Amino acid sequence: MKPTMQTYIHNSTDVLRANLSRGAELTKAFVEAYRQAPEGEILLIASGSSYNSCVCARRWMEKVLQQRVWIVTPFTFVHYESSLAGVGLCAVVSQSGCSTNAIEALRLIRSLGRPAIGITGNPNSDFETEADQVIDWGVGEEKVGYVTQGVVSLILYLWMVALQIAKETGRLSKEQAETYASELQSAVEIHGEAVIRSEAWVENNYALVTSMHQAYVIGAGASYGTALEGALKIGETIGIPTSAYESEEYLHGPNLQLAPDYTVFIIDPKDETSPRMETIAEATRQVTKRVVLLSLDCDDPDPTTFSLGRQLDEALTPFVFLPLFQLIAWRGAEDLHRWNKHPLFAKFKEKIAYKTESYYQHSQQESKADAEI
Repeated sequence: MKPTMQTYIHNSTDVLRANLSRGAELTKAFVEAYRQAPEGEILLIASGSSYNSCVCARRWMEKVLQQRVWIVTPFTFVHYESSLAGVGLCAVVSQSGCSTNAIEALRLIRSLGRPAIGITGNPNSDFETEADQVIDWGVGEEKVGYVTQGVVSLILYLWMVALQIAKETGRLSKEQAETYASELQSAVEIHGEAVIRSEAWVENNYALVTSMHQAYVIGAGASYGTALEGALKIGETIGIPTSAYESEEYLHGPNLQLAPDYTVFIIDPKDETSPRMETIAEATRQVTKRVVLLSLDCDDPDPTTFSLGRQLDEALTPFVFLPLFQLIAWRGAEDLHRWNKHPLFAKFKEKIAYKTESYYQHSQQESKADAEI
């Protein structure tokens, strides 16, 4: 059975609240691994939504840790950028724990003489046998098949990790730690508000959501991670060509494709880039009226504008904007009957494996169980 939006609304925010309340317990294994690792920067190896989540989390992590956090895909790490010079803790992130590229990265890390640390939402996966240490980031049961809860719970986990490391290594005063903890609490509560607001936006802009043929998602800073995930979600569910671009990169080539039938989402994080983002939106509206400006707080009267009317550190804004893309993806795919892929896609899956056999066996069991309900 496909989940309802209400399932996502209630479950996702509840999981975030629960995870935040047990932050020290949930992050203990990562913090210990960090303290045992050589001194150096953090390297996170991830793909797909896990990669996008890391991009969303990085800016706040670096701000709190006062050190660099690198993110690379497993394929690039294994084949092109496998040097660990200057790297302290390195870890492979995979929600399923069954991605073949993630497992290759774990094996390479071990061959380089480092502990193979796997961070996953599924500790009983193939990571259990492939990693030297498996860390559960606290997804719980994912209620939406195309991954929503996993994204926001991973982002929060990485934020909590950064705060806990900074506290335990003395990088923050007690007052600073309390301020950052309060910011995370606010971000979680604002996420709950954003989900409800996103549901209303989808209802009010239903015609736009169900008539998209090609789309761009534009962002910068932490919102670039949101743009990456938004484009991925719309493309993989509704099945239309969707690309993510950093704001200025959008202006250097991709904008030349614009036509009145394009849908363009522009994320304004309300920081020093805000005037530029608003100008980009205004310029894009000269070509297409299908422009969605997403802002923390905006007076734009256009009915497609999404505004929460709240203030939040730019580095924490993924919690505000991700729900809208997740709900657009769900509603568009559900009402347009886009869950089933083209019949030839079965041949694609026959030719190439990107998940382990245990993953497909589990998926078949779930499909059978759903059919029996």
